Amino acid sequence: MQIRKGPYGHFVIKKIEDIGSINDYTQRLIAENIPGHMLPLYVIPAVSTYELSYDFSGLKTLFYDPVPSKPEINKLRKALGDLFLSLCDLPDYLLSPGSVILDDKYVFTDDSFSSLSICFDPVKVQPGKLNIRSLTEAGIKEFLNSDSLSQVITPDETDGILYAVEQNDEDLLRQEARKLMIPQSEPEVHSELLELNEFKLTILLSLLSLIFMLLKFTVPSLLAVTAEAVFAFKTYKLIKEEPKIKVSEDTDSSRRHMLFGDGTNTAAIDALILTTTDKSSGKEERKAVYTDKAAIGSDRFLCDIYYSDKDMSAIHAQIKKIGSTYYVCDLSSDNSTFINNVRLASGQDYEIKTGQVLMCGTREFKIEII
Repeated sequence: MQIRKGPYGHFVIKKIEDIGSINDYTQRLIAENIPGHMLPLYVIPAVSTYELSYDFSGLKTLFYDPVPSKPEINKLRKALGDLFLSLCDLPDYLLSPGSVILDDKYVFTDDSFSSLSICFDPVKVQPGKLNIRSLTEAGIKEFLNSDSLSQVITPDETDGILYAVEQNDEDLLRQEARKLMIPQSEPEVHSELLELNEFKLTILLSLLSLIFMLLKFTVPSLLAVTAEAVFAFKTYKLIKEEPKIKVSEDTDSSRRHMLFGDGTNTAAIDALILTTTDKSSGKEERKAVYTDKAAIGSDRFLCDIYYSDKDMSAIHAQIKKIGSTYYVCDLSSDNSTFINNVRLASGQDYEIKTGQVLMCGTREFKIEII
């Protein structure tokens, strides 16, 4: 990839050999800015290849000089949190987070540091890559540890995000992203120097008091003892009232679960619920999938979830559970299985999640995983 600047704008250029690898659906979503945070993309024929041209006119790279101020850092933290929340939504649009180009040289922000814009590679990907774990292939570890973000995100926050990605835990990644949106507060400066000075002054007064007593200077000695007592009390009070660092219960329990696995079954998934509404009667019907595999179709003998629907194939689709993740595979005779109105490739497994809409023929199912 390279940067090209000219009178008509600034662009990131990436050359591709095979125009057939471009996914028209992905290109359309980027053009409509549906995922958000994506730079405008143009596919331009070149001499012997094609060029992907990402327009970043009016923006600047994350390489900044001088060092950003605290308000700018907090704006960048919020922008980074917004970016990761947006990446969590990509699989809902059947886009792979692994197609994001996470290289700080090609991540851009505006003059106010209020948003981040990135390049998205519109190539065709396997359905198995439609999850946040694919961010590892996009170089998320190198991105988070880059010099550009060294003052924006802490090592603990980096570890939390990487753990969520490696575990393919979308909810945890959202939680970690929202933490980034909390402004960094100025550290409370509890003056250890002040304590040291108070201690030194107390010692000095003790020595003066001893000298005055030896010289039998009664009044100065009493004054020195009194001042010594006052400073000793203030030093004791400062030490006793030193603010303790409090960790929120949510953060503590989350970290404990991440590091040690405290036995809390936070990620347990027991069933997938499919809710559909009968168009003729308007009656809502719910079907639960508890097994590792369940077929949906119009053949009552071959299918676990059966509907006498003329627009549904005998075995229209199959629900699969692998680990704690559910997938759907189109097995219909006319390739009429959709997720959120996007047609599925026949025979491929697609991850499904709560809130999506699965359509088999003309029948819609709302998905809920419990």
